[in-house]
Amino acid sequence: MPYFDDAALLRNVREEPPTPIYLIYGKETYYSGVCLERLLGKLVKKGTESFNYRKFDGASLDWMAVRTECESLPLMAQYKCILVQNPNLEKIGSADLEILSSIIGDPNPSSVLILYVSAYDLNPKKNARLRKLMEQIAAVGIVANIEPKSQSELIRIIRQRCTKERCSIDQVTASILIDRCGSGMETLIRETDKLIAYRMNGAITRADVELVTHKSLEASVYDLSRALLGNGRTRAFQILNDLFINREDPMRILSVLTSTFIDLYRAKAAHNAGKTAEDILSLYNYGARRFAVGNAFRDVPKYSMRQIRESLSVLMRTETEIKTGRGDERILIEEALAQILALKEAG
Repeated sequence: MPYFDDAALLRNVREEPPTPIYLIYGKETYYSGVCLERLLGKLVKKGTESFNYRKFDGASLDWMAVRTECESLPLMAQYKCILVQNPNLEKIGSADLEILSSIIGDPNPSSVLILYVSAYDLNPKKNARLRKLMEQIAAVGIVANIEPKSQSELIRIIRQRCTKERCSIDQVTASILIDRCGSGMETLIRETDKLIAYRMNGAITRADVELVTHKSLEASVYDLSRALLGNGRTRAFQILNDLFINREDPMRILSVLTSTFIDLYRAKAAHNAGKTAEDILSLYNYGARRFAVGNAFRDVPKYSMRQIRESLSVLMRTETEIKTGRGDERILIEEALAQILALKEAG
């Protein structure tokens, strides 16, 4: 079953007549939101929204009501649009699935049903019933899986946005911006616009990025892991203190730090076996976090497998202690950092 990406979906919305049903989902919620907005703009005639547009919340969904709306006719417009936000299609009950299948199997030519999922991931590869439902939808409509952009695509988008506003940013600086702020499109657009407003015109520099933009939790924790495994005792605790000052959730800090060490562990194991970053990416679904594997591969020659493995053990014990309420979360994380630093000094 062919899936549309955001570019194909936007082109279809722009050039083709509507289909009876759309399923839009994926990890890149910024572009899936753009696609939804463009689709609604095409379908819903201004001034007729109150009787030609119905919106349902997937958390409290009545599929019979959805079918009733799909079977009704538009008023003073060509189409009636029914939007269902975040339906739980992976756990839909048999009775509700039968209703949805009846809508798909006998669509009303003057109504368009949009199933929009942004609150959670759909994985048809692991759910046969979901896969079959998607095949039903694709037979009469469009299934669009909006995936995160690659690093090169993100760089191109950032540079184009800067050029449009009479600024410029080179590839290296754009890459630094992504490493610092993360690969989420909504965040990158916001931080790029901040840089444009600050620079106004001319070239955006690395100094501008470091001065104006907000460093993501993932980037800060990556710096923390490097300090822990390097010679950065003071630096490690400074970073952790800054994260607490910014009111980051302690469990979130610990979770991201553990993920960073898992990336290092995988990279070290692959490096020792003569494998590459691409070998890791073929085994694990990193999605927009592909850059994390590249960073890990760049750093692992500096660290021993024992260092990484024992550091992971410390972090996992700390997670258990926090979840079982054995102490203050901040103190436990600080103790974990001290233990990891002690491991390095022990050699």
